Amino acid sequence: KLSRDYQIPVRFRAVPENLPKGKVMISNPDSVISITLKAKGLELYSRIFSTRSNTVNISLESLRLKQEGDQYTGFLRTSKMLKSIAQQLPGGYEMTAVEPDTLHFIFEKSIRKKVGVRPGLSLDFSRQYQLYDSVQTDPDSIYISGRKEIIDTIRSIITERKAFDNLKADVTARLALIAPPVRPPVNLSADSVTVQLNVEKFTETTMEVPVNIRSGHGKINYRTFPEKVTLTCRVALRDYNRVDPSLVTVVVDIDKPVASDSERVPVEVSRAPAFLKVIRIEPQKVEYLILK
Repeated sequence: KLSRDYQIPVRFRAVPENLPKGKVMISNPDSVISITLKAKGLELYSRIFSTRSNTVNISLESLRLKQEGDQYTGFLRTSKMLKSIAQQLPGGYEMTAVEPDTLHFIFEKSIRKKVGVRPGLSLDFSRQYQLYDSVQTDPDSIYISGRKEIIDTIRSIITERKAFDNLKADVTARLALIAPPVRPPVNLSADSVTVQLNVEKFTETTMEVPVNIRSGHGKINYRTFPEKVTLTCRVALRDYNRVDPSLVTVVVDIDKPVASDSERVPVEVSRAPAFLKVIRIEPQKVEYLILK
């Protein structure tokens, strides 16, 4: 029986290609077509029960669109695509019919927007090491295009997840961009980005700095006790020689505690260089005296 010729309809997924420029397809009602194939029984049996997917590419290069409000519609006759479809069939098969006779497509104007890239990183550092500055991404933003109601909801594009362990040196890696799982899909202007991790060894240092008083009462003089506080700071080894107490300013806002009869006022860092991170202030609060 398997050596005889048979004709049976086989379902194929129609995959559109060469879409009209500046448009995004929002509906493809005829995404599956039925092709009647003639072949030996064994070949048809293999085609029907194999795990491979049956697909044919449908070129929309010659599609003419008609605007209807915000949408554009078009159709293609399958009778004019028989040669193209037949060329995609494997050897040993003869195509005798295709259904439906017309394929319909619906589009909207494609919207383009620039969004930032967010690296999906998990970082673990060796003892005393950490990032010297923020993660550098090149490019740090890309263009996305697609349906307006979808594009308006996207604020950024993330990269694939990547873990780095026991870091103690600079790292450069190429990471793929992950398109949002939406339908219809959005197009990305790039498929990957380069991330740069600048890793540095850090140490701690301490310094004494005077406490500055901030007050709206210009005619009243104040004095803090103590007059200086000790700062514990974290700094990269490459910047250690740049550390200077004059680069840091600490202040107390004296008006609030005076108004509430509080005897102690918290100390705040109002100025510090970017390479220096203040991690502890001792004492955190100081007493104050009103000088008459």
